[in-house]
Amino acid sequence: MANGSLCVTRAMQHELAQNWGIRATVLYDQPPEFFCPTSLQEKHKVRLNRYLCHPLGVRDCVTATTTGIGADDQNETLFTTLVDTDILLKPNRPALVVSSTSWTPDEDFGILLEAAVMYDRRVAALLDENDSADEGVLWKEISGGKQYLYPRLLFIITGKGPEKEKYEEKIKRLNLKRVAFRTMWLSAEEYPLLLGTIFVIYFLFLLVHSEEGKCASCYLFYIQVLA
Repeated sequence: MANGSLCVTRAMQHELAQNWGIRATVLYDQPPEFFCPTSLQEKHKVRLNRYLCHPLGVRDCVTATTTGIGADDQNETLFTTLVDTDILLKPNRPALVVSSTSWTPDEDFGILLEAAVMYDRRVAALLDENDSADEGVLWKEISGGKQYLYPRLLFIITGKGPEKEKYEEKIKRLNLKRVAFRTMWLSAEEYPLLLGTIFVIYFLFLLVHSEEGKCASCYLFYIQVLA
């Protein structure tokens, strides 16, 4: 019934045409100029140590390896360190993945949690690790500076919404060795800086169509590697 249809990717355009009979025009969602990769100096100034390294009641591959980083440390962050007057990236820093969400049923973050579990188990299998191996030994080695072929992953999920607590409880029960999650709400000034430091942006689109009581769902993913 619409006079025209818009979508933000060619993949979505193809999906709408092939499976829904909708001819849509691609209108790319372009961010303003202040959303851009940040310099190493700016990365070092992103003061999220308190939220990333010392979240209350959380013990994982990030908190267990950053005990020496103060909540307001000016010389060291999870990703960078100050040596004399030079700011350097830590060689064993985690890969940072960021997603925003409104925590509503149309964004099924269970898919992301399943992927996190798959990554954790796959890396353990590739390194021939025993399932019963103590994660404390692994975290101690990482804290000591040991580098692994497959990095730790830190997912930061930003936003507010009705299903946030439900997924936070699910995350607590995952017991992952190489993957950590943080949920937070950032100010308008902090959010562009965070996005400028990241390695992967994760977006989840869920299209749901109901006709005569029957529902069909389509998941489209868009991942952009920035680092």
